[in-house]
Amino acid sequence: MTNAERFKLLYGPYRTPKVTIGTVLTCESRDCDVIVVGYTDARIPWPVGRQRGRAARGPVVYGELAEAVRRESGIAICYWWGVTGQTATKWRKALGVEQYTDGTRRLKRDYFKEPWARNAQRKGWAKARDPERCAKIAAAKKGKPHSPELIEKLRKAHLGKHPSTETRQKMREAAKRRGAWPPAAGRPWTAEEDRLLRTLPAMEVALRTGRTLTAVYSRRTVLGMPDGRTRPGSVAERPLPN
Repeated sequence: MTNAERFKLLYGPYRTPKVTIGTVLTCESRDCDVIVVGYTDARIPWPVGRQRGRAARGPVVYGELAEAVRRESGIAICYWWGVTGQTATKWRKALGVEQYTDGTRRLKRDYFKEPWARNAQRKGWAKARDPERCAKIAAAKKGKPHSPELIEKLRKAHLGKHPSTETRQKMREAAKRRGAWPPAAGRPWTAEEDRLLRTLPAMEVALRTGRTLTAVYSRRTVLGMPDGRTRPGSVAERPLPN
């Protein structure tokens, strides 16, 4: 990138206002009236003002300069109006300008077309996929629940999106590997609870485990056992008469 491209003004040209010495102007960065006492010797000469009763003086942020502060990049403001980066930042804060103006976005976008930026990007991608680094991040996050704010952001980010069949299969296999249990299925049955199912009546199992009778009956069916609601030879199991 050449200096002409780096210091380019997107919304120029900006012209020096014609005001006489002693004119009173309103400076938007100082939010007060100032008296014009001269001009800067910058590439774009600009009126210099000071408040009444004070010796401090500086460029009057008004008119096209105020518009430039709101829209151009900080480095372009410094180059054309002959101020420091600290002054440009102070002007932005005073005018309530967000961090990235149109000029700053254009500058960052063009910077990433440079060879050094592409090389840095490739190194970053390679580092992000490094197995050792990924393992360290996973170990640091293991056992730590996500904050409610992050969960809400993830929910909104995926709202309305429908994963493909292949993606859903991958998600299903990953959930099985980590032993995930769907919330709708309730808490999983333990080996001790299954032992009680095989040795005790359904009501007793429900009382000991805190589960409902319906859940007990369903689990018995999954284990291939009688559901417990009928006994061998009972009326419910006898065939109906012809």
